[in-house]
Amino acid sequence: MQPQKVTKEEVVMFFKKHRVVTWEQLTSQFNITKQALQKKMAGYPHLTSLNQNRQYLALEEFIGETNQYGIWRHNGIVISIHGNTPKTLTHLINTSNCGLSTKQIEQITSVMCRSILLKLLKQGVVTRIKEGFDYIYLSSEPKIRRSQLEKRGLESYEVLVEAQVSQPSVKEREITNFLELDDEDYLLKRLEMVRRVKSGKSKAQVAKELECSPNTIRNACETFEKDGAKGLIITREQPKHKMTEAVEKEILVIKAKHHEWSPEKIGTELRERNLDISDRSVRIFLDKIGLIQKKTHHKA
Repeated sequence: MQPQKVTKEEVVMFFKKHRVVTWEQLTSQFNITKQALQKKMAGYPHLTSLNQNRQYLALEEFIGETNQYGIWRHNGIVISIHGNTPKTLTHLINTSNCGLSTKQIEQITSVMCRSILLKLLKQGVVTRIKEGFDYIYLSSEPKIRRSQLEKRGLESYEVLVEAQVSQPSVKEREITNFLELDDEDYLLKRLEMVRRVKSGKSKAQVAKELECSPNTIRNACETFEKDGAKGLIITREQPKHKMTEAVEKEILVIKAKHHEWSPEKIGTELRERNLDISDRSVRIFLDKIGLIQKKTHHKA
């Protein structure tokens, strides 16, 4: 039997009828691969849902009226004209009048996005400041951030803004280049590799479908056979001594009351309060937020 010929127009009409669809629905409807469908959709920009595990997509030309944030909701599915979740969060934060709290962002997007916000923070895409029991996320652009802080009446707290720019680890870089997925999706992808192979497909076929190397498929399957699903989880070594938010707050309170105190004296004070923290950790934290007074040397 000859494979069914599918036209670009048929695919577009399917989108127009259903508004939002999944790749599974598309491949089932037209009996062709995802790669073939992507070729049919060339020239028709599509958007992926923020919620529902990002499995739904819609063509831009068929989405309905969006709200003030550029978000469209259809039958419980949330789609943003700004792109995927990281791009949408970055846009919302950069264009906000005075920054956005975690709770506000999650209310706007209907997505639990704390892990994504933390990832954006570590990448230096956004910054944040602690306010009460929540974080306020701000633009990484200094001029915009200063304006946001001023409108919150917190312009004097610029020095306490948390901004991190960390280099990805070797394994994180491998994940990005390999599947371009968030950390939490990597396990799901490896499980999907195993599922497809166990359904009877060859490793080469699965590698082609998931756009990765056959070695990656083989490694995932061998790991699964040896250690089960637990073995597919990527574990990262955690720091032995982690500075908690409670300790950070204590350090800032002490430093505010005693500007002249050295990190070593603050460390001694914390240990007298039964807080397990080293002088070096205190110094690193204060230096990171710019509260270490640099010594100046004068020539005699």
